[in-house]
Amino acid sequence: MSWVSRIADTVEWRSIDVDIAWDVIEARLGTALPDDYKELCRCFGVGEFSEYLHVYGAPGGADSQIVNELASLRRTLEKYPFTRDSFDPYGLYGPGGAGLIPWAMSVTAVEFYWAADAEVPPQDWPVVARTEVDPWRCLPMSASECLFRVLTDVTFEEFTIADLVERPSFTPYAA
Repeated sequence: MSWVSRIADTVEWRSIDVDIAWDVIEARLGTALPDDYKELCRCFGVGEFSEYLHVYGAPGGADSQIVNELASLRRTLEKYPFTRDSFDPYGLYGPGGAGLIPWAMSVTAVEFYWAADAEVPPQDWPVVARTEVDPWRCLPMSASECLFRVLTDVTFEEFTIADLVERPSFTPYAA
């Protein structure tokens, strides 16, 4: 059973099989994205898990919240160059290189990224996460495994909400 299937079972969700133009989205990013993330987006579309974690999803077609969020972060760095240090030692991803690509954000400002590298297959990119007060932490797992653990694993220190939420849920955003 895939991590996405486990998440869907946990939150009692049936896949909505969103039609997403990954070729267009990945061309805009300058890289392919991990298959488990694509499966997550096809299953859930765009929404929030347990009123806590927003995954930068794809509502369908060529729209992508990851593309939009990465572009927004780049604009922020251009306008406020002193903020570049906040992404050290990774930096932001640029086509053909290595760096961070955002995939989720919590309501408590916990940030989840991939440590992307054009020389490494996307399914091998680790998740990199941090809280507002802690440094980056490399989590050698997929985005969907990370999401599942955030929702269900009380031992997933710093990131779990399993001890705070009786029953994990998913709320789709209106189209």
